Amino acid sequence: MVDLDYQLLYSRYKEGNTTNIEIDAFRSTNPRRGEAYVNWGCGAWNSTVAALRLEGWDVWGYEPSAARTSEHVVSQKEDLPTKISGIFSNNVIEHFLDPVAQFNEFNALLPTGARMAHSTACYEYLYEFTRFHTVFLTGRSPQVLAERTGFRVVDRTQQGEHINVVFEKI
Repeated sequence: MVDLDYQLLYSRYKEGNTTNIEIDAFRSTNPRRGEAYVNWGCGAWNSTVAALRLEGWDVWGYEPSAARTSEHVVSQKEDLPTKISGIFSNNVIEHFLDPVAQFNEFNALLPTGARMAHSTACYEYLYEFTRFHTVFLTGRSPQVLAERTGFRVVDRTQQGEHINVVFEKI
């Protein structure tokens, strides 16, 4: 039902373009050439995957709820590369129905030492009046989530209202 709710939303609503924020999140993972990275919950409105691929990065998009926009944006996890070196997202982490389960899934996908970056304004209690925001990781919540799922927080930066937290698999 949640997936259908998102499909209905995206059939009538277009998110603002946040490609620049997603690219900043990607770069904060300290990516390495020749390795695969996933823009998790990339949506169908940003050009992040295409822009980074033009720069020579092996970047994929995973978006289960919006129409496919390119051969490198997939809606099924099994269509992702088998070896993923990093994950990044923008305005996605606050939508996780079960953040612990989602981070455990990320843990299973990533090798030790891999980084992932999740950028959002919702590390603060903002934009609460929507049925789509299910969690606000305020205060020490990112560190606690990391500790419970085999990660550690290695960086936190803020640009305007967007906060980017970088996690590293331990």
